[in-house]
Amino acid sequence: MRRRFVFSGDVLQKPVVAFSGRSNVGKSSLLNRLIGKAVAPVSSQPGRTRAVWLYETDDPFLWADMPGYGYATVSQAQRQSWLRQKLLFLEKVRPLICVLVDSRHPPQRLDIEWVRLLEHLGLPYAVLATKADKLSQSERHQQRRVLLGAFPKAIWKGFISARSEEGLPELKIWIRSFFPG
Repeated sequence: MRRRFVFSGDVLQKPVVAFSGRSNVGKSSLLNRLIGKAVAPVSSQPGRTRAVWLYETDDPFLWADMPGYGYATVSQAQRQSWLRQKLLFLEKVRPLICVLVDSRHPPQRLDIEWVRLLEHLGLPYAVLATKADKLSQSERHQQRRVLLGAFPKAIWKGFISARSEEGLPELKIWIRSFFPG
């Protein structure tokens, strides 16, 4: 079941795992793979996800797909609206955040700023390096060192690929262990 997050003062009945990251880093694609069916719309155009969407499954938690940050052909006013919505969601729900970064590139300034905000808010976060299937072994080794240095406070770090499903079984096990019961 998909529903838009609208804060009405109600408390969600389950904890939440939220996917965040730059526009077009693969949040919706990864979410669809983890849930096992195409529930989140996917597009090659950045900025497709324009609200915080919650997905209920048989898991003991809700999944959340958040609007991206960075490049998207929308107005500055729309970007500010998304940021306000994301901040309200983070403050009221206090989810476990999975920050997706493109494994082919060093963390971008916006990735670092987003993680610093999460740390300031005292939220737990994992860093998921997406598109890992496109890296050679030497590139992966180099990126592992870069990610460890850039995100030392992440409670879990891993390489994943929605396309090849690399790292997804380990990620599922880790998320489920974070929310026992």
